[in-house]
Amino acid sequence: MKHSGKTFFAREILPLAFWVFLTVLPVVATFAFSSQNAQTSGGLSLRILRRILSLFPFLTSFASVRTLHKILRKLAHFSLYFCLGCGLRGLFSYQRRIPAVPGAIVAGAAYAALDELHQRFTSGRSPQLTDVLIDACGVIAGCALVSLLFFLFRKRRVRDS
Repeated sequence: MKHSGKTFFAREILPLAFWVFLTVLPVVATFAFSSQNAQTSGGLSLRILRRILSLFPFLTSFASVRTLHKILRKLAHFSLYFCLGCGLRGLFSYQRRIPAVPGAIVAGAAYAALDELHQRFTSGRSPQLTDVLIDACGVIAGCALVSLLFFLFRKRRVRDS
């Protein structure tokens, strides 16, 4: 069955562009953040925390500003790598040589390790194994979400056929 150009674009090109975007955006953002020296990086996350605390001041009753700052930084790691895991899982589904989920997890974890190595060469920063583990958990969670969505869409398509 022949598909029109519009159908091919909507079914093939747009999803591929989405997965590429979801992969490239966190890679570029992570590289940019890791290139910041410790003072700049810490200052940025503190400004974001102050904004959050201005909206939700009760958070300081649960933890100190220092602890909340550390939590925010770790959540940023997890979130960026969650997006990366989603993008990689989607991209790996376009090939058949490497299983999509293990391939995406290995690629995401490898990038996390390289990112921490990159921080070793940035003023005032140092690589941390805990960050690689948090990043890998984000990749795994992103892969899991996309895998679940793929499963649900396939199930729905089979049911509707």
